[in-house]
Amino acid sequence: MPYYAVAKGRSPGIYSTWDECKAQVHQFSGPKYKKFNTKQEAEDFVSTFGNTSRKSSNTNSYSKSNFPSTSVKRPFEPNLFDNREEKRAKYEASNFETSSKIGTHGLEEDENGFVNVYTDGACSQNGKRKARAGIGVWFSDDHPLNVSRAVVGRQTNNMAEIQAVTIAARQAQKAGIKKLKINTDSQFLINCKTKWMKNWKARGWKTSDGRPVINKEELLEMESATAPLQVSWNHVRGHRGIHGNEMADKLARQGAESKDD
Repeated sequence: MPYYAVAKGRSPGIYSTWDECKAQVHQFSGPKYKKFNTKQEAEDFVSTFGNTSRKSSNTNSYSKSNFPSTSVKRPFEPNLFDNREEKRAKYEASNFETSSKIGTHGLEEDENGFVNVYTDGACSQNGKRKARAGIGVWFSDDHPLNVSRAVVGRQTNNMAEIQAVTIAARQAQKAGIKKLKINTDSQFLINCKTKWMKNWKARGWKTSDGRPVINKEELLEMESATAPLQVSWNHVRGHRGIHGNEMADKLARQGAESKDD
């Protein structure tokens, strides 16, 4: 079992999943954290670099994470050193890193320079006459590019997911972002863009059983909004403690609540 040691972060301690660790260090100024194979090494790291009065052995974990494994560079595991200062220097040299970094736009980028954005849709009473849907677009905590608003048009969850990406792409263009990584918990949305739309177009926007594609106009609008960008699609599992996804969900629910009757 891995142990994620957070010596400097929102709540220093030892965590059993990457998502828990990331929640403590993401966009925290001067974080210090590292992955270990043994609990003793993790405790030594927290003791060496952290405030020992805040040391903990937090093993409460979220459900299984789907945060992409490619987003983490796993360093070599250092040996233990008798000399405290030598140990500190060695840890500093091999400090745990993620492949994400803060780029020129002040936003998190992956190792290929794609700016991360999380999108989500929410809909209360989905499929019913009084349904209320909203979109959430999250670039970073309290960032001016974040969006929370009600869905325009049909109040459905799929409409919300599609419109969230459209708005995210427009926000990215407004900020001069060229490469955008869209993180969404909607596999339907990803399948639409990467698998189904090509076939729907070839069949005159008909499904495989000959029915009209319900969200044709909205999908075309999304396609137009994303066309000027290099887009990378990434599926994340919802409600698994992934900070960006949780924030996008919160914004989407707020957007749904803001809809006028």
